[in-house]
Amino acid sequence: MGPKPGPGIPEKIAGLNADKDCGTGLLENHLEVNDFLKIQRAFEILRLWDIHHQLSIQRIACSFPRSQDFTCLFHFDETHGQLFIAFNNQLALLAMKSETSKRVKSHAKPVTCVLYNSLLKQIISSDMGSTVSFWMIDTGQKIKQFTGCHGNAEISTMALDANETRLLTGSTDGTVKIWDFNGYCHHTLNVGQDGAVDISQILILKKTILVTGWDRAITVFRPQKFNQFFIQSEEWKGGIQHYDDILCVAFLPPQTLATGSYDGEIILWHNSTENAHHVLHPCYQRLLKRKSDMEPQKLYSAEQRGSTYPVADQAPLAARTSETDTEGNNAVVRLCFLEARKNIAATGGANLVSCGGSGYVRFWNTLKKQLLAEFLAHSGVGSITMSIDKLNRYLTTGDLDGCLKIWNIEEYCFESNKKKITQTPTLIRSFQPHEDQITSLEMCERDAHLLIISASTDCSICVTGIHGAPVWILGQAKHWHLENCFSVLERDVNLIESESPEESMKVNALYSKEESCLESTEHSLLNTQEKDDSTNIFRPSEDINLGIKYKERNIHKKKARKLYYDEIIQKTASTFRSLSIRALTELPEVNKPAFLLDPEKYFKKEPEEHLRIPELPLLSETLKAVFHEKNLFPKEILDQKRKPKQLCQETTCEVKIKRSKKQL
Repeated sequence: MGPKPGPGIPEKIAGLNADKDCGTGLLENHLEVNDFLKIQRAFEILRLWDIHHQLSIQRIACSFPRSQDFTCLFHFDETHGQLFIAFNNQLALLAMKSETSKRVKSHAKPVTCVLYNSLLKQIISSDMGSTVSFWMIDTGQKIKQFTGCHGNAEISTMALDANETRLLTGSTDGTVKIWDFNGYCHHTLNVGQDGAVDISQILILKKTILVTGWDRAITVFRPQKFNQFFIQSEEWKGGIQHYDDILCVAFLPPQTLATGSYDGEIILWHNSTENAHHVLHPCYQRLLKRKSDMEPQKLYSAEQRGSTYPVADQAPLAARTSETDTEGNNAVVRLCFLEARKNIAATGGANLVSCGGSGYVRFWNTLKKQLLAEFLAHSGVGSITMSIDKLNRYLTTGDLDGCLKIWNIEEYCFESNKKKITQTPTLIRSFQPHEDQITSLEMCERDAHLLIISASTDCSICVTGIHGAPVWILGQAKHWHLENCFSVLERDVNLIESESPEESMKVNALYSKEESCLESTEHSLLNTQEKDDSTNIFRPSEDINLGIKYKERNIHKKKARKLYYDEIIQKTASTFRSLSIRALTELPEVNKPAFLLDPEKYFKKEPEEHLRIPELPLLSETLKAVFHEKNLFPKEILDQKRKPKQLCQETTCEVKIKRSKKQL
């Protein structure tokens, strides 16, 4: 059985429509990637349909010859936007081209992963074109780039070792390569056993390297046995425990390992023994304790999921049978342990966060095996991804539309509750830095400032802060300086905090007036985007090009703002955070200086005197001597010059005398 399409696949299908009465064939979005549709009748026109709106998006004329006896096969690779058409012995390929955009691009191909190297203070990014780039986080300048790391295969994920001196890249060619930062590959891990696989995550531990993404089993490598260039995987002692592909993995010291799968199950393992002991799911939880639990693949087939589960009671079994996830609505795409919450699980608080299908974020207690809270972070956008800072104060989530949200989870789910919490944590910021799906998120700290790095399939990488910082794009023409930017923000925050209570009351009263006139306009714009109401204090830099929807919303805000005299206006999204506009106070009378009272005295013009230019004497009167070389050169030089002439003259005379004597 082929791999399943990921959650949040666009609702588009490819179909055929004949100019004669030949019916219509559809390639529906619920078909698996390896499934084929066989059509036995002649078609000449290909149409692309939107199922949701039941509209034909595009009409393509096919160039196949007419024939009465033929067979057509269609295969739509939605990941790469390619449609393969086989007509008898002919094969055609239709490829979707990305729309041209003026947006700044960080990579030539869609970006798949971003990391932050705190040792070198650099951002590391990869793309579908097998390129790895390195950027200075302080300025956004690209310093180096590795191309063709896995040939032409896509780099799907990356990881850094504990010392941050080695980079691991996982590719769809079925290999994981270990690099130094000079571009030298030290080892190649054969993950897919010489086959193409979809690697979603690499986790580096002290004694093992775990790779997941395409199989129900964990693929493990043991670095102490890296004695050659090509390394083969070893057996995971815990065997296969998942009933679907493992998409993510997380580790909590000293020995807790968690893996999340496509069907929504989270399995807890003991890292040293590599044995599983519990299964968590939004609808149930079960204990793994018998030997038969170690080999679930022998208990039931894929078509009979949930029928022979070895569980302690039948209630969880019935729940799983009725809640079998076939569309990835509960798929666990990312897992994060809250390591900064020391011993919080023992007191009943949450120590594990998961996200994925349908836009939900869930908080778990792995010690009590309990789901404490779940909330809808992004509605109507399918699967999401996330990242959490090291101090576990902030959670960032990104969706398929390029929208990013920042949540304050510092005091969220600290205690155990009888009922599951569905209330969302405090939303700090919501904005759309990208035009397409956010594929990777990373949070890092630089000079005591928390930064968010986001990568997208729109080929861009954005860097921003938690509270109202600008959004920078790696690759933009103008480099930034983090220290200068954050010093301006801190000065603005200090100015707001220093306001008196009376001024703050005026600000609140005035802002309510502004919000009332903006309510109808903003509400309609938010409805068109199908986004939740949230605080938006996004201030873009001058060098980026945002989406049209955000620009339209910002224009409406500017038109609706009014200036009120004798009151203070606070603009959280502008350069001037606090602006006071009131009538000017009268200045005291100033004594005029003396030069203004009596200008004639200081600026009176004196009568000009005509200057007479004396006549120059004649040249004959001033010439002392006639020009001669005797006046210019010393006597010795003139004598040296004169002697050769005299000698020549004397010699000439003697010759003449001799000639005259001979003639006589």
